[in-house]
Amino acid sequence: MKSVQLGKTNIQLSEIIMGCWVTGGAYWGGADDQESINAIHQALDLGVHSFDTAYIYGNGHSENVLGQAVAGKRDQVQLISKLWKDSMSKDKVRPACEDSLRRLKTEYLDVYFIHYPSDDGIPVEETLGEMNRLKEEGKIRAIGLSNFSLAQMKEAMQFAQIDIIQPCYSLVWRFIDADVLPFCREHDIGVIPYSPIAQGLLTGKFTRDTVFADNDGRSRAPIFQSPWREGALEIVDVMRPIAEKYQKTLAQLAINWVNQVPGITAAIVGGRTAAQLRDNAGACGWQLDEQDWQTLDKASAAFCATLPKFRNFFDATVIDE
Repeated sequence: MKSVQLGKTNIQLSEIIMGCWVTGGAYWGGADDQESINAIHQALDLGVHSFDTAYIYGNGHSENVLGQAVAGKRDQVQLISKLWKDSMSKDKVRPACEDSLRRLKTEYLDVYFIHYPSDDGIPVEETLGEMNRLKEEGKIRAIGLSNFSLAQMKEAMQFAQIDIIQPCYSLVWRFIDADVLPFCREHDIGVIPYSPIAQGLLTGKFTRDTVFADNDGRSRAPIFQSPWREGALEIVDVMRPIAEKYQKTLAQLAINWVNQVPGITAAIVGGRTAAQLRDNAGACGWQLDEQDWQTLDKASAAFCATLPKFRNFFDATVIDE
């Protein structure tokens, strides 16, 4: 698996990044810690050396499990975490970061994100002022923004060097195409999208009638509700013959397509088990030809044009910008 440069930094990320949301045990209907550790070790064996987590994934549990799994391997991995909404005031940024460092058993984070813009009116200048100080002290190597609009990004860039963003992006969710992605290409800002397989919707495992347990966040996620689920599954139907042509799984095809989008640095892909990590790794080392990529692109763009502009596909907040 190849490594890719993160924006203007000297940080090298693996071409797919293991997302550790499921490791936290919340939203996805629970997780087994040993199974999560086995998956992380499998990722390392496959050459996936970059890991994305956050405090809010199980209130620190994901960070704890990831820290345990990579103990003694810090020089081999890149660790990415995020500052949650309740810790964005000046007096809370440093304690939140240091708590993440403690849970991850590390002295520094390769990337520290603001997970979402503040809901409480805390100026981004205040948050980034503290993050800049942490960066000067070597506790953060790069500062990133997750789930920010272009206007919010531009404001943040007045107060810190923003090296990377983390948006929601897939064949069924492409709002950043209009403005954010071109801006990042122009300014050499890294883009590591999450949910490239749309929380499993693009794997072919689910049907129009699949019912999720109440403790699984997908039971409430907008993209899994009618009529958008049906529309997304039509994209899966377009994918099937192309996946068969390349002898790849639907998940591998979905990830590969995202990684071929100009301006994308590396896709973040979750994995509950070692088997899922092996499947994810099969998205690397090959390319779609131009005609097949365009077939998917056109079908995807047509579907995405029908979607309300939700913040992301598990948050039904409509943003009007």
